[in-house]
Amino acid sequence: LLMVPGELLNDLLLSYLLLGIGSLVLWILLALGAQRIAGETGASRGVGRTLLHVGIFSGAVPAQLWLGFWGVCLYGTVITACVFLSHRRGGRALLSRILVREGEEGPKANQLLVPMVATAAGGLSAALMVGSFAAVGYLVCGWGDGSGEVAGRLMGRRHYRAPLSRASGSVKTLEGSIAVLVSGFLGGWAALGLLGFPPHQAAGAGLAAGLAGALVEGLSGGRTDNFLVQLVPSLSAWWILG
Repeated sequence: LLMVPGELLNDLLLSYLLLGIGSLVLWILLALGAQRIAGETGASRGVGRTLLHVGIFSGAVPAQLWLGFWGVCLYGTVITACVFLSHRRGGRALLSRILVREGEEGPKANQLLVPMVATAAGGLSAALMVGSFAAVGYLVCGWGDGSGEVAGRLMGRRHYRAPLSRASGSVKTLEGSIAVLVSGFLGGWAALGLLGFPPHQAAGAGLAAGLAGALVEGLSGGRTDNFLVQLVPSLSAWWILG
């Protein structure tokens, strides 16, 4: 039976309500997990921040696949509000210290605000330009960039400066970039599998997306790379399979 417009509206409002509640629950679980992992050392706080990074980007995928562009807008609004409120608690709160990388220069508000703006711009641009293929960028950036930070911190020996951010002095490691490539490939493969592509097609395009993500991550600065590391892999996967 065809539903009348009022029933459609009620179902849509219910879907958005459930997504908003689910987004809030996801943040609470991630925040509790990050605080449980993190201690007073920079290394453990880095692991907690990576958990937040991977979890937040992964959570954007069901929002995109379920309610599309406006679903991602709602999800991003809820998560951004939670991050901002957590940061406003001040430096004595453990979660606030987890959100900011230790050793970065400049006002702490900018250390948080700039990546948030870059993340929102990259995710929404990808969703507007290539629709559901934006999920590829979410997982390439979430899994790839997250693992790259951990690998660079723990195993990084071969350092280089990002060519497009010499003014900010952003330093990368070859080991971290390799981790971005491998995990970005797995993320792209998983996203394309969720979009219904056969395994061999998802693997090939996922590898291209992971490579694109690793290249732009290595070229761009640490605070703004979330923009390109979402957008370029999404466009790459769309160009190959769209």
